[in-house]
Amino acid sequence: MRLVPALVLVAWALLLAAWVMGNAPFAAPDEADHYIRTIGVSEGELLGKADPDAGIGVTPTQIAWTAQATRLVPLPRGLDPEPFTCELSPGEPSAACLNTVDSRPPPVTATTTVGNYQPLPYLLPAAVVRTASSAPAALRLGRAVEALSAFALLAIAVFALYDAVSPLLSMLGVLLAVTPMALFCGATLSGSSTEIAGGVAFLSCLLRLCRPGPLRTRWWTFMAFSGAVLALSRSASPAWMVLERLIAAAWSGPRTFARRWSSGAAPRMAVAALVLAVALNELWEGLYGSRVEIETGDLRAGLVAGAHEWWRALPELVGKFGYLDVKLPLAIPLAWFALVLALSAAAAVVCGKRERLVLVGVLGAGLLGPAVFYALLIRPTGFGLQGRHVLPILVAVPILAGETLNRHRTRASARWLRLLAVAMPVAVALMQALAWYVNAKRYAVGGAGLNWFPARAAWAPPAGWWAWLAAAALAGVCLAALSLMDRVASPRPSG
Repeated sequence: MRLVPALVLVAWALLLAAWVMGNAPFAAPDEADHYIRTIGVSEGELLGKADPDAGIGVTPTQIAWTAQATRLVPLPRGLDPEPFTCELSPGEPSAACLNTVDSRPPPVTATTTVGNYQPLPYLLPAAVVRTASSAPAALRLGRAVEALSAFALLAIAVFALYDAVSPLLSMLGVLLAVTPMALFCGATLSGSSTEIAGGVAFLSCLLRLCRPGPLRTRWWTFMAFSGAVLALSRSASPAWMVLERLIAAAWSGPRTFARRWSSGAAPRMAVAALVLAVALNELWEGLYGSRVEIETGDLRAGLVAGAHEWWRALPELVGKFGYLDVKLPLAIPLAWFALVLALSAAAAVVCGKRERLVLVGVLGAGLLGPAVFYALLIRPTGFGLQGRHVLPILVAVPILAGETLNRHRTRASARWLRLLAVAMPVAVALMQALAWYVNAKRYAVGGAGLNWFPARAAWAPPAGWWAWLAAAALAGVCLAALSLMDRVASPRPSG
């Protein structure tokens, strides 16, 4: 039943397009900085010129951190993003101010605080941004290229996890891993786009390689490709890649995993590609990366602060948009987390002891690890923890649970499997569409505006709100239609 992965991918494609166009220009964390970096890369400047007067930040610690990455980039006429960030002011206004902005601002030399970030996520967008005559148009082109890259990685994940015997059940984990925040980031111009999608794809390929039976060379190729993209996305990305590989090894059994990875030329070439990607990341960081010393002083206070930061950032795994000022109703992240816990519990009931220990360990690490990550690595920068920073590794929780349940589905109650398979797609469909709508309303009429905004919007994206509202609604229909695909309890054929 190839209809199941097709529906999933059509839904994600529609949602990514709706996010690319329906989100106001530069209304994503540091998107203006990433855009300026992309313009610099389009002119052949992978690094750019350091700014001797850099002083961006509120505290001395923040200023010292951003100064390391701040670079100067000359922007041609029309491509200055500054006038198009007027909607980001406090108070959740609409984006109506964009209607009166001069679309051809003069040339300017701008600063970007991400000037020394890993260059890979900017290479493809850089090939198209200079073809536009205005900053919003250039940004949307860059977003579209990032969204296509993220979509390609998510497609790899879908077909890696797809099981023709139980099509829908095999998709439940990745449906929950790709949250509204994952798609929002996928449709923004930043390294988080490829980092999150790469994390989903890499772990999915690893688990595909753990399935019994002969393996096709293409899965080693897809695994190496997605792992390399993940490793070259951001500074911390190699750590997520290594952790995902350790999770897969523990889940499948270290001996079985080692045999798979040491037999034949394809595994050895894949390992070489992953090692090369990590080496390139470390080389870039060693030559150009910002210096952050692991904070071990007063670790207890750091962990307490990390726990508070993690509690605050937790809803961002599901969705907190704009400059983290567009909040979803609390019921949406709570319902999403409940679905992840339900899938994990169902998997833990039917799997073996080792797999259960790995599931519990991954869930426990997911609950505690971000606080440690903040205490050691984020705290020295002076900035806070964001959900997108740890989403590339936390996707492991639902993906691992979904693959575990699918592997042992014949031990589970067919009634409970059908309940999960009916309830989860419908709930995911509703929450994905609502998340997009909440963000769209913020920029169409403002946070305090009419709930039904399309006919009275103060600002509208290209093609108007009705087109992108239809795209988001159709995506929801595609996801909800998965609940009709109830072949979830079929026995796995031998061999």
